[in-house]
Amino acid sequence: MSLLFGDVPKALNLLSIGERGVGKTVFLVGSYTESNSSYEGDKQQKLWFDCQDQDAHENIQGVMNYIAQTGQYPPPTMKISGFNFSLKQQRFWGTQTLCYFRWWDMPGEICDLKNRDFQSMVLSSQGCCVFINAFSLIHDPAYLDSVKEIIELVTAIASLIKHHNLQYPMALIFTQCDRLEAGPLGQLQIEQCLEPLIIRLENARTNYRRFYSSIPIVRTDGMPVLRATGSSDALIWITSELCNARSVQSGQDLASSLSQGTSLEKFVHTVRRPAFTLGLISAGVVGLITIGLALTSIWSNQQPQQATATQRTVQDHQKVLSNDPNNLNSLISVYDHYLEMGQPAKAVPLLEKIVAQKPNDLDLKFNLADLYELTGDKQKAENTYDVILEKQPQEIKAMVGKAILRGEEGDVQTAQSLLQQAENIAATEEAKGKIKEIAAQILQTQAPPSTTQ
Repeated sequence: MSLLFGDVPKALNLLSIGERGVGKTVFLVGSYTESNSSYEGDKQQKLWFDCQDQDAHENIQGVMNYIAQTGQYPPPTMKISGFNFSLKQQRFWGTQTLCYFRWWDMPGEICDLKNRDFQSMVLSSQGCCVFINAFSLIHDPAYLDSVKEIIELVTAIASLIKHHNLQYPMALIFTQCDRLEAGPLGQLQIEQCLEPLIIRLENARTNYRRFYSSIPIVRTDGMPVLRATGSSDALIWITSELCNARSVQSGQDLASSLSQGTSLEKFVHTVRRPAFTLGLISAGVVGLITIGLALTSIWSNQQPQQATATQRTVQDHQKVLSNDPNNLNSLISVYDHYLEMGQPAKAVPLLEKIVAQKPNDLDLKFNLADLYELTGDKQKAENTYDVILEKQPQEIKAMVGKAILRGEEGDVQTAQSLLQQAENIAATEEAKGKIKEIAAQILQTQAPPSTTQ
């Protein structure tokens, strides 16, 4: 495998995304052991991963020791761990370090953009590995629904990347492929089950590649060990994509690429209302990515002659708007600029005009409600939810959004009524449970403080 890495090794941050127990840690250890196993072929082209600190070495050795002693895979990760590696290659003059990278391994429940630790990891990353359990995907009818939030998260990141034309490779890693029928048939089944995500990534023109991970536990000389096949290919591919990209430099992460030097902390705000983890309520970075997703939809519906105008500067678009206040192309460009600069108040009137031209775009209306709340205009946010409910009385997200606002104003009776309606029509038990949690939090917030004697 010939790689065109630069002369100066880059330092990279890689993110891992996947539900609890999908096999992220096993994949990392399997990739490490596979790259360091005996190599048959041209030794001058051998690639392997090397631990850069004692913690990484001890963590990997701990997993290997657990497997050797129990013959079982280790339990799911309980804490966030950072592994520092270098990718090395044997050349005829000696060993060459191609790059350094830090791999963030974390519990599956951390993979939520409402989690501040995960927000920081997303913004500091330059590429990511997305993990899907291939065996469960094919054999468990409920599995796809259980990873719905992961799929929505990956789709949102991909849309944001496309909208800003960023270099951010994604590796789709299907774990437990050794439990499936070998060959093209097993891969075809995976493709069919995950077709919605594949279509979304293709539409967003995401730089991604699929990898089928097989890491069974086998016995060698009576000792249980991992036998990884093809696992290291994913990490080699993603690091090579980043190292070969001239636009990606050491320390240039997603945050710096998005903000171009302007801190995203201006836009990432503390959520003061109950969390609703099914994507019904957007806040902080979630809101930014959701708005980016809606803008991508608008761009995709523009005519070719409109798309050429995206090369104009923000100042050019502002001049266009001075003569043509409803020019959709320029409205979107200037609106997007204000979001990147952390100036949501200036973005509001622009989005209002965009919504007026796209009256049937539900996502844009929800984004407008989010911006109203972000800028403190709760009455307009509630009015926006009313407009949505007038046309779509069964829209759960609007019910919940309005209920939360009513609860914040002390109108608990209306809030409870709306949440009861939302719970009655919710399609899954998980959704019903989340709505009940919101109702309980609203009641708790409005309850009088207890006194002690």
